Amino acid sequence: MTRKMQRATPEAHREEPENHRGKQAGGAVKKEGHIREELMKAALTLFTQRGYSATTVRELVEAAGATKPVLYYYFGSKEGLFLELMRTHFGRLEAVIDVFRKGEGSIRERLTAMLEKGFVYIRQDRDFIRLMHAVYYGPPGEAPYFDFDAYHERYHDLVAQFMEEGIERGEFRSGNAGDMAWIILGTMEIAIEDQLCKTASRINQDTLKRLLHLVFDGLAADNDKGKGRRI
Repeated sequence: MTRKMQRATPEAHREEPENHRGKQAGGAVKKEGHIREELMKAALTLFTQRGYSATTVRELVEAAGATKPVLYYYFGSKEGLFLELMRTHFGRLEAVIDVFRKGEGSIRERLTAMLEKGFVYIRQDRDFIRLMHAVYYGPPGEAPYFDFDAYHERYHDLVAQFMEEGIERGEFRSGNAGDMAWIILGTMEIAIEDQLCKTASRINQDTLKRLLHLVFDGLAADNDKGKGRRI
């Protein structure tokens, strides 16, 4: 993809609305942080079910129990809400992954743990992953451009760094660490797509672990360091 990064253009002034805490629901007024989160939840649900273009601002605020001025106050526009939704969910995934950048244990153990943890998070955030795939592979212009490729490259580079360190330690055989990273990420992508395409997924965490062991066994150096515990 070679599309330029777009920035959200506010559709309304970001002045604080008179009722910036949202509509009353059952006699109670929703708190600021809560209504912002409700708007993001509504956006995720509606964008996933109906698509970005087919979802109106009116539908978003009604689903969140808010008003249009509230949406414009927090996000500037529907486009701003979409972009913030993308940044927030990718940020949560990155926070899960960052924990494993450094730590004890072999590279294989740390990398396996990171990928398994990421997979668990993805299964819990399935609607976002479904939306991400729909936008990324969908028609150009269906939704505001978001630089998905930057995140994909970041994950690839991180796995490649793990592999380079593993090669230096003698855990993995000599080779192109970038190519090895593509093999590993390809395995992860198959597991992720299985979660999205099947009502009853065929790949669970145990299955993924077995698949990763097959991959790492194939990339292992011909010594005791590269051998992993079988499942």
